[in-house]
Order: sequence, then structure tokens, then C-alpha cells
Amino acid sequence: MEKLWSKDYVLNIVGNLLLFVVFYLLMVYTTKLAITEFNVSVSEAGLASGIFIVGALVARLVISRYMDFIGRKRMLIIAVVIHAICTFGYHFIDGMLFLCTLRFIQGITYGMASTVIATIVASIVPESRRGEGIGYFTLSITLGSAIGPFLGISLPQINPLYALVLCDVLSISLIVLAFILNITEIKVGFRQRVEVKSFRLRTFFEPTAIPISIVALLGAIGYSAVMSYIGTYSETIGLLLGGSLFYIAYSIACLIFRPISGVMIDRYGNHVVMVPILFTMILGFVAIALAHSNLVLLLGAVLVGIGYGSIPSAGQTIAVQKVKLNKFSLATSTLYIALDLGNGIGPYILGMVVPIYGFRAVYMCSAIAALLAFLFYIGMIIKSRKENMAV
Repeated sequence: MEKLWSKDYVLNIVGNLLLFVVFYLLMVYTTKLAITEFNVSVSEAGLASGIFIVGALVARLVISRYMDFIGRKRMLIIAVVIHAICTFGYHFIDGMLFLCTLRFIQGITYGMASTVIATIVASIVPESRRGEGIGYFTLSITLGSAIGPFLGISLPQINPLYALVLCDVLSISLIVLAFILNITEIKVGFRQRVEVKSFRLRTFFEPTAIPISIVALLGAIGYSAVMSYIGTYSETIGLLLGGSLFYIAYSIACLIFRPISGVMIDRYGNHVVMVPILFTMILGFVAIALAHSNLVLLLGAVLVGIGYGSIPSAGQTIAVQKVKLNKFSLATSTLYIALDLGNGIGPYILGMVVPIYGFRAVYMCSAIAALLAFLFYIGMIIKSRKENMAV
């Protein structure tokens, strides 16, 4: 069996974990800050939180085209240095305009760094263990999505400064990691040089990765309501214990199931994994919407962890299956653009439901988005089988 756990593979996992802890911590922190300090609506607070993702989208559209021209290591160092500068800027926020501007710029650096790291990992894991390798790697996102919000909710209750200082330390650590990483650069060929001068749609997105990216987009829209509003929601319905333990339950489910899903994709194929996890995601959002006890709310966390929690790893594995090594960055970027777009527009769109129908309706809307993802994937299977029969 080919070796998976190399030093650089582990360092990439650690670096990605630090990046996502800061991302999720500040996502929760800024939503609360906007509501309490600047007296804005839930939807406006969601916009302040989500504009970070807009910045990431801008970065991903550009990064996949120019990454190998600039150099992966150089791009990563530039990204994490500016990211750290932005992190220090949170100490000086004095209004919504400053907050949104800072979030947008930091979103750009996050998009750059996360795309480079994910591309490096997809390139260095053995092809025969790609699903497993990407599965373990994306556990860093899972841990970040559990640790970050937990710290973002708990630390400000002790002292608001603690959360920001921790982000400063983690951002500096990320810079150190970027410098010590051994990154193999890809030699740019003549065809890439020609394509980079073109502004056709296919030069920004990898066509073979678009179908799975649409599935990821719909799932991310649903999950964005969890990421942005679960703390406020659990407080509103009187389930504070379930809300405080939500991300821990979500994380544990991901930690257990995501490596299994990666191995299953390698051995049995995409559909054996994707169909059950999409259906489980639907059930998870419904459980959250109907929760009247801490147990049901935590059940929803587990189901969403098994469902949506497996999409980034399974999605990236599927996205790079049919592309050459020099297209890994474009395929990875296409998937991550979809995930970021869903996380970016979701809090604003679903936040508008709250004043009219309440928080429970938000999570039913999340279930509908997950259902659409499920139906779209079934359509992908049917189309694929018809094409194979035609051949």
C-alpha cells in the first residue's frame, strides 16, 4: 500500500486546521458583534459575516488561473501574511463599514490560502488512496468548524479580547508553517500559457467538476444557517445545552464518518457514498427544524455531520477524478467556489425568512435545499447511465 502520512501531508492538515479555526471563530464572533454592538438586523449581520465568503469567491476565481505561474509556495506565503494583518485589524473595528471591508479583504486571503493548501494535498496523496487522503485532510475543516464556533461563542463570554488574541496567535503560526512547508511546484506548459490569456468560462471553472459543485452549493446553502444562526436559534427555542454541544456532536460525527466515506469511495465508487449522505443531510435539517428537546437537536447535529460533513471530502475526490494533475487547482477551486458561494449567500437569504416565519422555517428551507441536492445527484446518476448505455 502506498504511503499516505508524509511530513508535508501532516503539515498541510495542521495549516488548514489553523486557517479554518480562525475562519469559523471570526464568523461567529462578527455575527454576534454586528448584532450587539452595531444594532443591525439578523439578515444584515449575516451579510457582514457572509461578505468574507464573497472575498473568498473573488480569490478563487483568480487563484486557480495564476497559482502555478506565481508559484504555490509564494502564493501561500503572500496569502497568510496578509491574512494575519487583517486578523490584527479586528482590534480596531469601529463600525459596520470597517467590519465589512476587513471581512472582504480577509476573505480574499482565506480563499487564496485554502485553495493552495487543498490543491497541494490533492497532488501529493497517492492516487489509489485519494479518497482516504482527502477524507483525512478535510477532517481539519471539520475540527475547525467545531473548535472555531465553540471558541467564538465561549471566549467572548469570558473576555472579548481573548478570542481576538487567539486568532492573532493562530495566524502567526500559519505564517511559520507556510515557510517550512516543502511544496513541489508544477511546471507551466505552453497550453496553460495560452489558456491563461483567455477569458472564456472554462478557463475559470473546470467543466467536469461543475455537477458535483452544484450539489455542494445546495448543501452549503442549507448548512450556512447552522453555521451562522444555531447559537441564536438554540437560545430562542430554549435549548441552550443542545446549542452549546451542537458543534461538538457535529464534529464527532464527521470525525467518525468522513474517513470511512473516503475509503468507501476508493473501493466502491461515488454513488455508494453520495446518495446516503445526501439523504442523511435532509433528515438532519428536518430534525433541527422540529427540535423541541436537546436530544433531537443533537441528533440533527449528528445527521448533518454525517451528511453535509462528508461533502467537502467526497466532493473534492469526485471533482479531481477526471482531470490531469495540472488541472487539480482548477477543479478544486470550482468545488470550493460552490461551497463558499453557498456559505456566503445562505445566511443573507435564509436570514430574511426569520422575521416572517421564524427560525424553524429557516431550517426547513435548509432541508429543501438538501432535497434539491439529492434530486440533482440522482439526475446525475441517471444521465451517466444513459450515456454509458449509448456507448
